[in-house]
Amino acid sequence: MAEVVAPVPVLHAGPTVEAVLTEVTRRTGADAGQDMSPATAAEFFGGVRVDLGAEEAVAQARTFAPDLIIVETADYLGRFAAAVLDVPVVTHGVGIALEEQLAHAMDAAAATRLSALELTLPEPRASVDPWPACLQRDTWQPPVGRIAIRSEAYESEAPESEPHASGAHEGEDESEGAKLAFPGRENLPRVLVTLGTFLDEPELLAAIVDSLAGPEVNVVVAVNPSAQANTAPTDRAGVRVVGFVPMRRLLEGVDVVVASGGAGTVLAVLGSGIPMVLLPKGLDKPLNAERASAVGAAIVVDSPDQTGKAVTKVLSDESFAHGASMVAQEVAEMNSVETVLTLLLDHLS
Repeated sequence: MAEVVAPVPVLHAGPTVEAVLTEVTRRTGADAGQDMSPATAAEFFGGVRVDLGAEEAVAQARTFAPDLIIVETADYLGRFAAAVLDVPVVTHGVGIALEEQLAHAMDAAAATRLSALELTLPEPRASVDPWPACLQRDTWQPPVGRIAIRSEAYESEAPESEPHASGAHEGEDESEGAKLAFPGRENLPRVLVTLGTFLDEPELLAAIVDSLAGPEVNVVVAVNPSAQANTAPTDRAGVRVVGFVPMRRLLEGVDVVVASGGAGTVLAVLGSGIPMVLLPKGLDKPLNAERASAVGAAIVVDSPDQTGKAVTKVLSDESFAHGASMVAQEVAEMNSVETVLTLLLDHLS
């Protein structure tokens, strides 16, 4: 993220995800990439990450000398540093709120590490939450000090990358990025297919695109930024393949989004009032997909070959667009970034 937030300085601290996964498996025998049980998640977030990264995180925090530390909800390195430096802390959500049992297990694991220093795990002064209430679990209750923040599809002022090599057509002006032309097919619905920036499965993308050969639609396929040109789905009439393009531009003119259910994608798409077809792939994605379906904004499928039929249903049934627009309306009513910053600074006074 250093390039995205430049010129804000970024101080690196803590172990890599791969290092933590390896150590969790060594200690417990569990695969933390798939096992989201309280015991395994607690060992990953509140245990191993702290054991491997606390010293470096505290050192970097001392260098930066913060007045307030804002941490992702499951990041205990930041809360560890806040305890050592005696600095107030605020949590910032990324996904749907953690289940109470899971949150308590993670807190307990981190608290054990702090107790060795005769310190306690600091309670957050506030909780910044980008998820609208309608997408939370039915049993969810807003925590004390919750500050709702309006999520927005990413848009960079820098020129977007060129479309993927397999998506370029001779003689076309590609400077418009996401506004990819479909000559002679302009009247057809547009479908965006993306697995986000974390998942890179070219075979899965290709299978989804094959399934979309049935419906009369135009398809934009956003491949993983690290994907190689020869791993992208084959380009054909009605299908365009692009590299990294800011999400706001990708969503222009799109009628349905097919995705794997990552938090950033779901928030960006539903916040823009666009319905979805979701093929969830691991971690929090099944829950995100379940909640999007529960509010009538998405269809959840089990395999890529079901995608085409699901897209046809979403396009023909206006209730899905209505469900997405209801989510977008709630998102629009949440606090702006500027308002949230003001509220957070108030916690320092």
